[in-house]
Amino acid sequence: MGEAFPIHDLYIRPLVAAETPRGKAWKLLAEDDHLLRRFGHVEVLQYNQSSAKELATREAADEIWALIEGEVEFLWHDLRSNSPSHGTRFRHHATKPTLVLVPFGVAFGLHVLSPEARLLHISTHKPGTHSGDQQLPMEADAWN
Repeated sequence: MGEAFPIHDLYIRPLVAAETPRGKAWKLLAEDDHLLRRFGHVEVLQYNQSSAKELATREAADEIWALIEGEVEFLWHDLRSNSPSHGTRFRHHATKPTLVLVPFGVAFGLHVLSPEARLLHISTHKPGTHSGDQQLPMEADAWN
């Protein structure tokens, strides 16, 4: 999974279009990613500029987020006490289609920077399914 990021187990890669006989295709997940078997809940979300996805952490499963259109800033905060990157905060500014993995136990949120942003969200279950899933305050000063 290539490049190292400051948060342990974090995965980010650009989504590159491949020409097909019918148009274009963007590979999101495949068996060789070793991520595909982990997911069962898929939704496409459209947010406007005044919205943000508040920081949330999942107790039991990783998530995949993919920016399809728009511009966003992804935010992570590693809350896993046994992680080598415990306490680390990280941002990633995305202006092109981008796929990110959110490891379970890492708080994740996003800010929409364009008038609208369309995102794909893939997980094993709906948010809030497990008792340990949490919504966390988005402390603006902590991200400046």
